[in-house]
Amino acid sequence: MEEAHFLTRFAKEVRVVHRRNQLKASQIMQDRARHNEKIEWSLDRTPLEVIPGEKGVSGLRVRDNQTGDEEIFEADGIFVAIGHRPNTEFLDGQLLTDKQGYLIVKPRTSETSIPGVFACGDVQDPHYRQAITSAGSGAIAAMDCERFLEKASDRLIKKQTSIMYGCSMV
Repeated sequence: MEEAHFLTRFAKEVRVVHRRNQLKASQIMQDRARHNEKIEWSLDRTPLEVIPGEKGVSGLRVRDNQTGDEEIFEADGIFVAIGHRPNTEFLDGQLLTDKQGYLIVKPRTSETSIPGVFACGDVQDPHYRQAITSAGSGAIAAMDCERFLEKASDRLIKKQTSIMYGCSMV
């Protein structure tokens, strides 16, 4: 719902297509979106196909889950926002996570439960989940990693340890 509400700043109409007839967003976000006159609702519909246009997309073909009827909604852009689950399954319990799967980091750092492993972006941020906060989080992780490598450089060079650095963001 946050995304739909945000997009109304730039579009004359935003259509929310949802596979169920009820939303899972918080009641406050639902209320805010429902009171926004620029948001149109297409609930209980399954997206089937993005319709190409001359300069991008021209629409979205959907199926009504109750009747099976199909319809096309004209659109100049399509933004997919399906849930907010972090992509951390590949870690298979190697790092500490909360109940939703977000990586737990030490306060005011990007340090995870394993020294030398840093987390940034949506995998450790259950609250904001925005590109700009992920970018800032990435900068913090880079600085934390640099400090870690600086402290460990003598030890790592003596052991000829390979270092691989990367951030995984959803």
